[in-house]
Amino acid sequence: MSRFGILVLSAVFIAIPVIAYAEEMAPVALNSLSSAPAQAASATVMDQNGHALGEVTSIQTDQYGKPSALAFRTSNGNTVVISAAAVSFNGSVFVADSDQPQIAALSGARVALAN
Repeated sequence: MSRFGILVLSAVFIAIPVIAYAEEMAPVALNSLSSAPAQAASATVMDQNGHALGEVTSIQTDQYGKPSALAFRTSNGNTVVISAAAVSFNGSVFVADSDQPQIAALSGARVALAN
């Protein structure tokens, strides 16, 4: 095999994982990101069962620029704000923790409250 062929083959093996990673990101807690994701505007917010809850209206950040809360508008027009620790992000969709009372009320999930 020629040097050019080896170079092309090496480039392909290097580029494939980079391209695959760019399209899909493993879910991470929103509060673990160093800044609010750029692609967050109007992104969908879902519950853990895959039901759409609404669309992101804003991400609030702390004094260092790290996400601290997520605000989204539900289909009935209400605005819900939840802690960034209760939200994960996979690069395109936000998933809200169903243990949060606000999310349980929207998704019909039951939450046991301690007395």
